[in-house]
Amino acid sequence: MPETKLTRSETDRMIAGVCGGLAAYLKVDSVLVRLAFVILIFASGIGFPIYLIMWVIMPSEAGAGKLGSEVIHDNIGEMSETVSKRLDRFGRPNTVGLILILLGIYFLFNQFGWAGWVNAIFWPLLIIGAGIYLLSRRSR
Repeated sequence: MPETKLTRSETDRMIAGVCGGLAAYLKVDSVLVRLAFVILIFASGIGFPIYLIMWVIMPSEAGAGKLGSEVIHDNIGEMSETVSKRLDRFGRPNTVGLILILLGIYFLFNQFGWAGWVNAIFWPLLIIGAGIYLLSRRSR
């Protein structure tokens, strides 16, 4: 039986190809894997950090033979490029608007007492995202 490697998909991708690669590895439909990540995001909030970690450690199909440190270095570079491209697409007013919407959602969840997982995940991810954005802007 040939050994299959867990790699990010180059063809079946919405953001980074993590779900497509995981679906190919598990031999299931990629929609089911994406749905599982969405459920994990809303159920416990753990889906987003898992996706980010898998994006960092999973090699792309083209980089499947590289060393682990090279894969991580390349993936972090790709992540910062992807985030900066998507933020550039928004523009400054839209980015500020998006931040205000996220803060509004946070305060709404806080009012209903649902902010336990938001406090544990929202602020750290916001800080990490801001750091990635600033580092990607610096490298240009």
